[in-house]
Amino acid sequence: MRFKWIIGVLFAGVCIASCQGQYRILPGEADKDACNPTSPARICLGTVGTAHCYSPPSDKDYIFGLEPKAKAVGRLNDHELTLFTAMFSGCGSGTLTKFALLTVEMGELVNLLPEVELSNQSEYTFWSLPQLSSLPVLATADFIWDFDAGETHFAHHRFGIEAFVFDTKSGRYVQRASYETRKKYPGLDDADEIKVLGLERATIVAKLRHEPR
Repeated sequence: MRFKWIIGVLFAGVCIASCQGQYRILPGEADKDACNPTSPARICLGTVGTAHCYSPPSDKDYIFGLEPKAKAVGRLNDHELTLFTAMFSGCGSGTLTKFALLTVEMGELVNLLPEVELSNQSEYTFWSLPQLSSLPVLATADFIWDFDAGETHFAHHRFGIEAFVFDTKSGRYVQRASYETRKKYPGLDDADEIKVLGLERATIVAKLRHEPR
């Protein structure tokens, strides 16, 4: 989901340990205000050079270059499953973060997720649901801005919920649940962080149980 209303630090490349050696995380370049990225971030295998790298897909309107982060969330075929995120900012109050779940195939980093982008008024989590998936299930919640109802940016909102499950046939994650919450949850005017998924967990898991696999 893209947010055309986005209105609104770069770090030196760092290495993080992995069971396969090390990753290097390289932020993109930014404009003179250091808040609008001009090139995408990268995560690279090894400690030197720019080969064997992954960058989040970007276009002229959305370049995901800021605050790149990576963490291990599981293992697949003797390789780590690594969550990699990088952010777009328009130098205002809104940001958009691109998500990738990376593994190594044929010596290259490969993203197993379909397109997943979340605003700064969102929440995500990984759940261990072995009855549904051998790998962690990714659940996300992002606010829905109802302009017609006069909602302000960080007011209470309904949230769009999505859940992504590893599909053994394709070897990729697929979206297996998607819905909008019936109730509104506090936005950042009234909460320090978004807390939706815990309250919606029973509904999400029920939908996942009834989706064909």
